[in-house]
Amino acid sequence: MSCKLTMSLISESQQGNCGDDWKYDVEAKIFHEGLKGEVAFRVPKHTLDAGAVEEPYGAPEPVTVDIGECNKDVLVRMRLTATEVDLFKNDVGHSQVDVKVPFPGPGSDSVVKDVDISAGVRESPGIMNKNSVFTVRVRFMLSCE
Repeated sequence: MSCKLTMSLISESQQGNCGDDWKYDVEAKIFHEGLKGEVAFRVPKHTLDAGAVEEPYGAPEPVTVDIGECNKDVLVRMRLTATEVDLFKNDVGHSQVDVKVPFPGPGSDSVVKDVDISAGVRESPGIMNKNSVFTVRVRFMLSCE
């Protein structure tokens, strides 16, 4: 049974008082009996107000990776790098999460799984007590034929 994994960015948000100029990268490595592919979304600088939940800036296109013969769950190792853009020194936060996308089984519909990945960002210098949490919602769809 040949399978494909489609990854798309669904939403972005930030909570906190760090600022409202952001850029971010979401990178993923897809594993199923070895490394099957790597995906990277690079979202350029844009304005995102605290508390707002929006469609990702620039509406990045979904990416599909051919998994090949599939008979078990697929592992995706995601990394988020969120950057609050400043005039002199950008403030950066990182986060990594492993996600298992369940195998749908023969004759079953596609499996859709939404996952949030968040990174904390602290304004430099640290004495200013400005912090934000940047969150991206990612959708995985595993379909098999």
